[in-house]
Amino acid sequence: MFNGSTKERSLTDSFTAFSSAWLRPLKTTGSSKSSVTIFMALSFTMIAALLLTITESCRTVGERFYWQVAADASMESLFSQYHRGLWENYRLLGLQYRTDGDLIEEFFDFSEPYRSAHNLFPGNLKEENIDLSDHLHITEDTCFQEEILEYMKYGMVDSLIRFAGSEKNEADLSEEMQNIFKRTSETSEIRELQKKYALDSKDLKAVEDAIFNVDATAKSSKACHYDAWSDLSNESPDGFYSSKDSFMRSLDKIDSAVSDYRDAADLLALRVSELRSDFESRKSSLSEEGIAAIDAEISEYESYVSGTGTVRSEIEAMPAKTLELRSEADRVENEVIEFEDWLQEAMAECDEEDEEEEDFDDEISAFYSSAASDWNSFPLVTYNGEVSEINSHNKQLLDNIITFIEGNLLSMVLPDGQAIPSKAKVNDSNPHFMTDSTANPVEIALIGEYALKYFNYYHQGTQDKKSLPPSGNTGLELEYLLQGKESDYDNLSEFVTKLVTLREGLNLIYLYTDTAKRNEARAFVTSFLCVTANPALISVFTFFVLGVWALAQSIKDVKTLLSNGRVPVFHNSETWSMDIGGLLDFGSSRSIEADNAAKKGLSYRDYLRTFLLGQGIMDQTQINKRMLSRIEKNLRTIGKDPESTFSIDECLYALEIDLQPDTRHVMYGIGVLNLIAGNVPEKDYSFRVSTYYKYKNDTH
Repeated sequence: MFNGSTKERSLTDSFTAFSSAWLRPLKTTGSSKSSVTIFMALSFTMIAALLLTITESCRTVGERFYWQVAADASMESLFSQYHRGLWENYRLLGLQYRTDGDLIEEFFDFSEPYRSAHNLFPGNLKEENIDLSDHLHITEDTCFQEEILEYMKYGMVDSLIRFAGSEKNEADLSEEMQNIFKRTSETSEIRELQKKYALDSKDLKAVEDAIFNVDATAKSSKACHYDAWSDLSNESPDGFYSSKDSFMRSLDKIDSAVSDYRDAADLLALRVSELRSDFESRKSSLSEEGIAAIDAEISEYESYVSGTGTVRSEIEAMPAKTLELRSEADRVENEVIEFEDWLQEAMAECDEEDEEEEDFDDEISAFYSSAASDWNSFPLVTYNGEVSEINSHNKQLLDNIITFIEGNLLSMVLPDGQAIPSKAKVNDSNPHFMTDSTANPVEIALIGEYALKYFNYYHQGTQDKKSLPPSGNTGLELEYLLQGKESDYDNLSEFVTKLVTLREGLNLIYLYTDTAKRNEARAFVTSFLCVTANPALISVFTFFVLGVWALAQSIKDVKTLLSNGRVPVFHNSETWSMDIGGLLDFGSSRSIEADNAAKKGLSYRDYLRTFLLGQGIMDQTQINKRMLSRIEKNLRTIGKDPESTFSIDECLYALEIDLQPDTRHVMYGIGVLNLIAGNVPEKDYSFRVSTYYKYKNDTH
């Protein structure tokens, strides 16, 4: 590299040596005029050399700038070859290439005008002196995200976004959508708790069935006891023996029924205890409304368990009573046997003595009258509580609704005549790209708006060209970004289930806090589901019906969304459209109608926007990878000129190049002076120039 000060010192040293060599003879001869002439000549030479040195220094600085301009211009020309399809369909800038050698060759070609120019910069650049020091693909680091955000600053007509029927800026929208999406995690927690609240389907019904069996066996035992008393009253020992055996078997059945009740009650108490513990562990993810609603429901279950405490003490006292009854029954039976033996012996003695037959009727009548009275005085086992009766048919219909969310929910919520999405595998479930994300919530909201603009999603009916994104893809791309499944069917099905789950939790919170709706549910229980005088049981079944009602309304909500309707975040008495009287029909027919009158609230697009933000906050990197995958597949298959070999991970986003041009000095030649000074003259030199380019506007 040329250094002006070094050259000047070398020139001064040479001049000193030269003047010393020529002035010595002149001093010896004493010719002062000649020495002055020579001195002036040398001075002029030195001044000229100094001026030429300064000029050469300026020229070399200009030459460096010239090659910097050449490098920057060549780099910009190189990056102007961005992939046109990528820009036209997705407003992304990316330079497609295959090898570093291709880039160097193209860069070298673009520098040709600067290499062939005739000027004061006689430099030359060789292709082997061009090095790629660093490059970034659009699929690496945060390049993809940066490019989206760079475009979205200018790609939006204005900063207002229509959400829930009104215009909002991205910051306010981000906050509102975050609040809604927080309900998603809350509703999933509530739904998990609601599943555990389904004690009625097994545990709760088992307790009620056990109580019913205890009451039934106690009544059966009473009937057997009456039969034995009747036989004693009729002075029929053989009939008594048979009835007594039946009575003893009925006591065994009571013991068995009590044991079944004990097992069912223990299991119910355990489940309620687990429910309370699970609720306490989930409190942190619930809102105040959710905590209050769930706590009220658990309290009803706990009330039911504690409410059966009196019943349980009564039932569990029965085995001791049956044991006493067995002893008393055996005693009476032994007395009858002893009397019958005495009677047989007495009658035999009369026959042996040939005396007139003695009449034992009075003795027989007196004994059996006493025995019957004794038998009738037994303290029988009875159940004094209320026995509930559950309408098993209606209960099954309500249970059917609970299973809908685990079945083919998509076919239930799609509008009539809407085609079922394809089950063909069109997506990559695990994209391999190395992209990353550091976006904040507001930026994630902007990326979501980009996705809504350039990727397709579910529309009712047949889409026209205006509703399609620039790529023309008719598949369910946004649903894929959110779910990551391979087929459109799986992605829409999964997203519909998420929507139903979200709506179910929100609807539950509303029902729990609406007194009028709870009263409707209580009336439904007493009219169609359970006949009981147990208020705790009615409360438990009321909450069960509220859960089914909320799920039915959520399925109707999602069908409304898929029918281009709107659904508010929280319903009120005006927007709630699922009549509780239609639950049984819904459980039977599996058919439900959309609410065509719904005009307020969020649209399907709004819910997509909300989930894009919410899931983006949790893992925007995964969504970015899926976007890259869809972009690559679309450019390979869709459009006027699809490129079957297109690979988006071959598209450059940023590049740094180092080059080393060779050049020479122009304004002077110091060979003779260098020889006098004893230096070897150097004619050529080189220097390094770096250029960096990035599509995002932060180049340096």
